[in-house]
Amino acid sequence: MTNSEQPTRAFATLRFAGDALDPDEISRVLDQQPTRAYRKGGRYRPGPRSPEIIGKTGVWYFSTRRKIASNDLADHLDAVVRLILPFADAASRLRELHEIMERENLEAHVTCFWRGPPGAPEPTIPLGITSSLSWLPADIEVDFANE
Repeated sequence: MTNSEQPTRAFATLRFAGDALDPDEISRVLDQQPTRAYRKGGRYRPGPRSPEIIGKTGVWYFSTRRKIASNDLADHLDAVVRLILPFADAASRLRELHEIMERENLEAHVTCFWRGPPGAPEPTIPLGITSSLSWLPADIEVDFANE
């Protein structure tokens, strides 16, 4: 495969972080197991060949990388929004997340990853997604690049 034939790759992550974070509490509210989670002071391996390290803060992290088959970043961001604001009980879930974030002084972050072939236009983040994530609130970080 030549560089110009490389496919577009995209995924998104949702991360809650804070010293008092209880990963089980976030998993319960979101009804989702994380890709990775640990408490402050907890041991974890950042990669398969990495040594164990001790978390400097608590983290609950979910990635769409192996969960959503699409290469369209919007599909990955929609999955993150559905996690936070499910159709059936969006107000209840959002209220509970707000309470936890305020009580435990947690921050929420969404990161968008996109890699495209040379010359491909970078994606845009739909206004509806930005608006929905602001209700949490979660900041949005982007990591876009052409190969």
